[in-house]
Amino acid sequence: MLKNKSQHFNFTHEAIPVLFHNNSDNFFKYLEKDGVKFLEFYWKHLTTNLGVEILSSNKGLDYKIVDLEKNIRSVIITLPPPTTVGETFFLVLVKYPKKVSLLKVGFTRVFSLENEGVTKDGQVLTGIYELTPRARNVRIKDGANTELQPFFQAVLAILKIKNGVNYEI
Repeated sequence: MLKNKSQHFNFTHEAIPVLFHNNSDNFFKYLEKDGVKFLEFYWKHLTTNLGVEILSSNKGLDYKIVDLEKNIRSVIITLPPPTTVGETFFLVLVKYPKKVSLLKVGFTRVFSLENEGVTKDGQVLTGIYELTPRARNVRIKDGANTELQPFFQAVLAILKIKNGVNYEI
């Protein structure tokens, strides 16, 4: 955890990606069982147990599970509005089904729509990033705007989901 970064930043860049990449089955299990309370627990955990010093409100924190084609599951997490560059508008967490093999390994991906600043005329700049299992934050492309639907459609295009336009959220 980066104590000099906000609670919001650490939640989206550290806590949730680590939880999801390490055990996506349990992540879905507890999210489906406890809902937003599961997310709020980890939001608060950053300051109460891990010492993150820059507090952020969790007002607006929400989620929606969207089952995609071929047993691919996703969860969209809506975050409170970002207040600084690097904070996130939305996360999309994607879990591919376990392959039938000796290892039976699942595959996960985490995408974010991040605040990259504001232009001189007040337009918010965004970027689409992938948060890898090795904790790298890789910029993929420019974000279109700060709305969920265009971001989700862009993620579906990255994933090459054929019927992406059919997924309304």
